[in-house]
Amino acid sequence: MVKFNTLFDHTGFAVNLTSVFLSVANFMAGVLSINMPAFLQGVNYLSPLRYAIRNLGPYSLRDIVFTCTNEQKLPDGSCPITNGIEVLKLYDLDDNPAINIMALGVCTVIYRLLAYAMLKAMRRHWSDSKGGVGGRRKWIARKERGSSST
Repeated sequence: MVKFNTLFDHTGFAVNLTSVFLSVANFMAGVLSINMPAFLQGVNYLSPLRYAIRNLGPYSLRDIVFTCTNEQKLPDGSCPITNGIEVLKLYDLDDNPAINIMALGVCTVIYRLLAYAMLKAMRRHWSDSKGGVGGRRKWIARKERGSSST
């Protein structure tokens, strides 16, 4: 959100853009989409949600046992899915959760550093283009007073 709010003056647009990116990341995290094109799989490695899902999946599904009704049984009489391990394999979530929590931490730190760098760059741009330190505030004050001098 900080990145989009920094890049765009209109907060509503920044919030909508953030919402779009988070929605797409939720779909790509691995629960709602199993087979994605190679490009989207590559983009998914940049998403912290991917690592969060891959960390929580094994903890939440590993020990679950599933049952089914007679109508749901396969022709051989077995249930399609009988335990959480099969679900983890189906969704390709049977990874080491510790590695994924570490990747989530690294991804989060990288995103925070990028946001900080973007804020610093934009602040430097504002102060350079508007008359030095505090120049943006002075420029805004002049603009609000209606003065056109720079």
